[in-house]
Amino acid sequence: MFSEYDIAFKGLAEGVHTYHYEIGPRFFEQMEESLVDSGELKVDVELLKQTTLLTLKFNIKGTVNTSCDRCLEPLDLAIKCKGKLLVKFGEEYDEPSDEIVVLPYDAHQINVAQYIYEFIGVNLPIQRVHPNNSCNPEMLQKLEAYTIAPADEDATADPRWDELKKLLDKNK
Repeated sequence: MFSEYDIAFKGLAEGVHTYHYEIGPRFFEQMEESLVDSGELKVDVELLKQTTLLTLKFNIKGTVNTSCDRCLEPLDLAIKCKGKLLVKFGEEYDEPSDEIVVLPYDAHQINVAQYIYEFIGVNLPIQRVHPNNSCNPEMLQKLEAYTIAPADEDATADPRWDELKKLLDKNK
């Protein structure tokens, strides 16, 4: 599925190796339950191979398309991020932290597609809305029509609590 994102490290000389990827809509279509609908990004991966460790540095730039949280219209967001992944070797596959992966000793390649997707996802803003109130006005009207106004707290206060508050105030 994502074989073009496989990086074979067995047989590579120690040192720095660079890989370039162009990510388009197909990449996000293949991800299950993707937060991103489509996008056009350039990804540079720098692999530093050492005797017992691989260091992968990701540099991601481009634009992704997602839905506005407020009006549900398409929204383009600029993405510019960097990430780092350390690859160690051990008996079996493990991910002890977000930045460390342990591959089995007999592994000969690593697929970076999921890591690229995760770096993009982590760098999306928490609230994704159109800037400068440029949301679809029709959807905003519908949203307002279905929004429940906050209840007036004083009107719903239990009179017994009011009496207890008066007792507390007397004791001060």
